[in-house]
Amino acid sequence: EPTSTGSMGNKALTQLPAFKAVVEGAPVMDFFKRFLGGDARTFDFKWLRTAGPGSGSPIHYDIVFMGRGTQELYSCWTPFGDVSLDMGPIVFCIGSNRFEKVRATYGKADVDRDMIEGHFSDDPLEIVEKFGGHWATTTFSAGDLIIFNMFLMHASLVNTSDKIRITADTRYQLASEPIDERWVGE
Repeated sequence: EPTSTGSMGNKALTQLPAFKAVVEGAPVMDFFKRFLGGDARTFDFKWLRTAGPGSGSPIHYDIVFMGRGTQELYSCWTPFGDVSLDMGPIVFCIGSNRFEKVRATYGKADVDRDMIEGHFSDDPLEIVEKFGGHWATTTFSAGDLIIFNMFLMHASLVNTSDKIRITADTRYQLASEPIDERWVGE
């Protein structure tokens, strides 16, 4: 079963000034301040992913991994370099944020408390047949990013290229709201 590989929270990389300039720089933080209507903050933990050939991520909501603080939390997926379709970009189930039954069940889970893996499915067609929505992705270029809420089902396609896809997943919220303690501090 394909999985995301890579560096995840490796501080030797995620604390590099060049990396932080991309994910915590003024353009991103100023956007979130305007979008959220107040001072924004990001989790200290950063998910830096290197996905080689054969790797991908199963279908999930982010809330099950980071739902102990505010629910008004946003994910930002940032490619470092161009990502063609064969490199396994992020893919979204458009409309899945309105799957009320899924939000009320799976969306209330906590991977640590409930000792679950956190992935909802490996079958994108089954999701569309059972709940609705449709799957969408695109190619990405250096400088792109995509922002989505905690209840938008997503995954990544399998990297079928001979290249390594490098991306970051970062989280943003109002600084005044409660934060999930698992992802801040040491």
